[in-house]
Amino acid sequence: MSTKTSTTSNRTARPTHIAPNQPSSDSTSRIPVTPAVLRSIFASSRTPHEERSISRIAFFRFAGFLLSCVGISLAAARGRGIKTGAALLGVA
Repeated sequence: MSTKTSTTSNRTARPTHIAPNQPSSDSTSRIPVTPAVLRSIFASSRTPHEERSISRIAFFRFAGFLLSCVGISLAAARGRGIKTGAALLGVA
């Protein structure tokens, strides 16, 4: 008579000394998903010329956004009759 022994492995099984709300060692070995990682994934699918073009467009859009914010702030300050930066801070 032969005895058959079978073992199965379960990756989701945890040791009994780890509480259910504590992260297991599997979750600490993962690479964190950061914006830089995502950008590198998308950048790897483009040519260097396309990447430069996209970066240039993004830069000019951001610069335009900042300039429009400054312009709107100055227009709002002029409309309220504020002449100096000290008045913007509430210093009399």
